[in-house]
Amino acid sequence: MLKKILLGVVAILALIGCGEEKEEKVTGPVKKLEGSVITEKHKEFTVFAIFQGKAFDSELPVFKKAEDMTNVKMVGVASKNQSDEVQAFNLMLSSGNLPDVIAYELTPDLEKLGIDGGLIPLEDLIKEHAPNITKFWEENPQYKKDAVAVDGHIYMIPNYNDVKNLSLTQQYYIRKDWLEKLGLEEPKTVDELYNVLVTFRDKDPNGNGKKDEVPIFIRGNVVRKILLPLTDIFKAQAVWYADNGTPKFGPAEPEWKDAMINLAKWYREGLIDQEVFTRGMTSRDYMLSNDLGGFTNDWPSAGTYNESLSKTIPGFDFSVMLPPEYKGNNKTFFARPNYMGAWGITIAAKDPVTIVKYFDFWYSEEGRRLWNFGIEGEDYTIIDGKPQFTDKILKDPNGKNPVAAIRETGAQYRLGMFQDAEAEKQTSGEAALKAVDLYVKNNVVDLPMPQLKYTKDELKEFLKIEAQLRSVSEEMGQKWILGVSDVEKDWDSYIERLNSLGLKRAQEIQKNAYDRFMKN
Repeated sequence: MLKKILLGVVAILALIGCGEEKEEKVTGPVKKLEGSVITEKHKEFTVFAIFQGKAFDSELPVFKKAEDMTNVKMVGVASKNQSDEVQAFNLMLSSGNLPDVIAYELTPDLEKLGIDGGLIPLEDLIKEHAPNITKFWEENPQYKKDAVAVDGHIYMIPNYNDVKNLSLTQQYYIRKDWLEKLGLEEPKTVDELYNVLVTFRDKDPNGNGKKDEVPIFIRGNVVRKILLPLTDIFKAQAVWYADNGTPKFGPAEPEWKDAMINLAKWYREGLIDQEVFTRGMTSRDYMLSNDLGGFTNDWPSAGTYNESLSKTIPGFDFSVMLPPEYKGNNKTFFARPNYMGAWGITIAAKDPVTIVKYFDFWYSEEGRRLWNFGIEGEDYTIIDGKPQFTDKILKDPNGKNPVAAIRETGAQYRLGMFQDAEAEKQTSGEAALKAVDLYVKNNVVDLPMPQLKYTKDELKEFLKIEAQLRSVSEEMGQKWILGVSDVEKDWDSYIERLNSLGLKRAQEIQKNAYDRFMKN
């Protein structure tokens, strides 16, 4: 697949040639445009983007409003049937057909595409045509560092997190009303958690006379996002992490084997959702609204269900708990990176100036509010000079939680914007904010390894190896948990397989990149 992808990029370069030659030239005096309008003539551009299993939809209210404000329309090229972002990205590259813009979660792949010539450098365009992005970077120099590739060029605008004001991502949640009903204490350790889950399974806490409770459920649309929270219980990591300055690949470490042994046991005993790898992003809504799910690891928005389900499930209390301690470790690895995903302009784009101006619109005051809060007067109003969500979002008549309600408008769709912590706090609710404070005060969040930068040769080699390591570890992790294979029997051959794919070389590249990053 990688060879095909590289050949696809070569074909694209041959067919398109230099992106600068395709740029539309402006002659004569430039007419000053009013407000947020970018171009006098309405223009359309194509974009590849898939977020949480959903292809970009230009007809969503937020993007329709942006079109009205800027006179620019982004049209998605991904099919609505394409939910796997990685697979769709690889198919797009191997096809040889690039859209004008690519948005993608795995930014090393995006930067590699830029270094290989598939994306155009943006720094000069930003300097000349993007005053809002320029100002944002001047005020937040660490964010600009995240956008600069190792060759000194900027190929992407990251989708930034407001880490200054909200550093935590996911937390553990449990049905505390079930604990009370069954006379159980909140579990402090993994052993105690196991006993609680067994009781959830056997003692009918939802009271319907059926053994239909699902002690552990997880929400995710790809295998990696299922493995991350499951393995976090046992203090194993599904990604690269730094151990005293040494980058390690989590699925090759002893903690991973230990986690797989335990998770396979829990799955076999019916403590984990038997459809955990196939239920998808609707898992949380389904499990909670049907009074089935008992325990999960999810975003702070999970706390909003207490209000939305209180009328249909008397006494419903789905509240945060601290990470259960395991072998003396009480940390969680769910900490927020500076950014998640990004977008860039491909060499297929004929008018990169207008596209950069469109990128810049989202960093204006109006654009930032639109992306974070939706449509003014409908999704939010201004109170004391600050945007506040309306009841349309906070108290959806159909029972949707606030995050689901606001994202139905197109707001907060991951592209290359800035996630305002205030928007997330409002959709999370008071209980969720207290939950975040609980984790911070108890110092249970382990900070992630920084997002590293690589030379062209490093990146080419590392991405090839890392893609195979990730594929094998996810494939085997799923098999082990489902009981299709046995981790204890497979472990030695599994490590040999990872080594044959270049694990040690990947570790060397990571170490060099890590040391270089820490020196800067």
